[in-house]
Amino acid sequence: MRAFTEKHGLFVARLDATEREVVAALVADVAELLGADRFDDAPRPGGQGEPAGASTAPTAPVPTGPAAPVLRTEDVPPPEDPAVRRLLPDASRDDPAVAAEFRRLTEDDLRAGKVARLRVLWGLLTAPGGGRRHDGLSVSPAQAPDVAAALTDLRLVLAERLDVRTDEDAERLYDVLGDDDAPGRGPGTDVRRYLVALYGALSWLQESLVGLMLDHARHARGSGSSGRPTSGG
Repeated sequence: MRAFTEKHGLFVARLDATEREVVAALVADVAELLGADRFDDAPRPGGQGEPAGASTAPTAPVPTGPAAPVLRTEDVPPPEDPAVRRLLPDASRDDPAVAAEFRRLTEDDLRAGKVARLRVLWGLLTAPGGGRRHDGLSVSPAQAPDVAAALTDLRLVLAERLDVRTDEDAERLYDVLGDDDAPGRGPGTDVRRYLVALYGALSWLQESLVGLMLDHARHARGSGSSGRPTSGG
């Protein structure tokens, strides 16, 4: 995996076939957590790099349909899965009534928006090469905000599975990757190491993309101000 760089007006990262499959499978899992149907023909690693038990798919997906969200009249209970609750947190920690009303009014739209952004990323990961190097993940500036937001949601789900709450928790995560002699090594530890490595890779990938987005925005502002004709005279 290589970080995003700007090439010919696109933001391009490098992911080999297995890396693309692993990330695309995670994207499809998170979309299911949010209530979407399984993305069509989502590639699965098929044992290539994903330990057994590492899936983030829910045990009981929330049913949704393709129709536009309808304004609910009944309360919407908070998600039972803590990972979904991380994606759809309460609007107020101090006022349960405000939190419940906000969830009733907005949750369907929030879920649909997150699924739509995940589908953008999934489509880019699973698109055929079309004559280009197939390890290139090419994101246009217009797609970049959706991709960056989708990466955030992937990281939030992984963070919940890994009990990450603070920056210090995130820093301590990487100790597990370098400690081959840690006590209690077993299948569960291998799954955790896999999820930690995936969390770190996605964090690094997102950081490189956001950096390019900021550079692109600064350049656009500079070009606009320098090319604007002055008034008067």
